[in-house]
Formats: sequence, C-alpha cells, structure tokens
Amino acid sequence: MLLAYIDETSNTRCYRTVGLVVRADDVRPFAEQLDAVVAGAPLKSMVRARISIYRQAFDVTAQHAEGIWVEGLDRKSFRDRYAGRHDEHVTTLLHLLEKLNRYANRRGEDLIVIADEHRTARSAQAALRQARRERVWGYRGKPQRIADTVYFVSSAGSRLVQAADLVAFLYQRLADGVDRNERAAAANKALWSALGNVPVHDRLWEP
Repeated sequence: MLLAYIDETSNTRCYRTVGLVVRADDVRPFAEQLDAVVAGAPLKSMVRARISIYRQAFDVTAQHAEGIWVEGLDRKSFRDRYAGRHDEHVTTLLHLLEKLNRYANRRGEDLIVIADEHRTARSAQAALRQARRERVWGYRGKPQRIADTVYFVSSAGSRLVQAADLVAFLYQRLADGVDRNERAAAANKALWSALGNVPVHDRLWEP
C-alpha cells in the first residue's frame, strides 16, 4: 500500500499541487521522526534555527519518501483559456492524481490519498467519483488504484501533510526564482539538496 500526501502552493504566476508518496510501512516512523524534529525545535524564531529545523525535516523526508510529484499550471494562460469554467486547484489535483494512479499501477499497489483541506474538496471528490465511471475533463483513464476517495484533513493534524507543505513551498520558491537575496537563494538550494535522492516528477502546464 502507498500513501500520497498532498498540498498546494501558488504565486501570481503559477499554481501547483504537490504530492509526496510514502510506503505504508514508512508512515509511522516518518511521522514519529518529524514529531521529534518539532519537539526539539527552539522557541526562538532565529533564521539559523529555522533553517536547521527545515533541514532536519527534509533529511527525514528524504529517508522515507518514494517520490515527489508536482503538477502546475500557468495561471494567466489558464484563466484566459477557460474563463472560469474550470477551477485551477481541482484541475492540478486531477492531473496529479492521474500521475499518482499511474505510478501505483506500475508498482501493483493501491493508493490512499490524503490532502490538505481545501474549499474545493467536495468538487474534487465528485470529479474523482465520476472518473471511475466515465471520462472527465482533467483526468485521462480511470483511477483504479486510488482507494475510495481523496481524504481532506487539516494540516495541523498531520505531520506528513506538513512535510508535503514544506516541499511544495520550497519547490515553488526555487522554481520561480522568488528569492532575490543571494544568501536566501543559496540557503534554499542547500535545503533542497537534502532531497537529492528522492525522484522528482514535475510539470508546468501552459494551456
């Protein structure tokens, strides 16, 4: 059994949905090690202290994650082409689920999907149910490996959704060159290097 933990990230140019895939046997030790990282965090919010905590969290993530999937879109192109007919979050989520289902199918594993709570949760769940019966916009094929539905939870209650959030946040900063300060950019690249052994599958769709 595989589990995918999902969160979204965006700026004015791009909207992305990010999935962190973990084997079921790794979920408990992954969460426990993240708990230990948070428990050891200093109360002071100094920059160096925060970077140290992030680095530890990424080190733990690298030990347990099977892969990272990123599905993004260009927001202006999407708005211009679809003019409110489709939601960017549901769209990127369906694109991501398609890729995750394909990966799970290749592995011969079923997949449980847990995502950060979002206002479009019911729409996304309905689209996934529909995709099991017929072709829907934004999803090719059938989600035969995805177990039941997408479970939307508060990130405050899930260490692994928090890990997906960290990955999503840092990925977008690096991909879009957000940091103009050279020291900040270098620090973020160093943090990302902790995930060097984790395969990253990313796409930015420009409709």
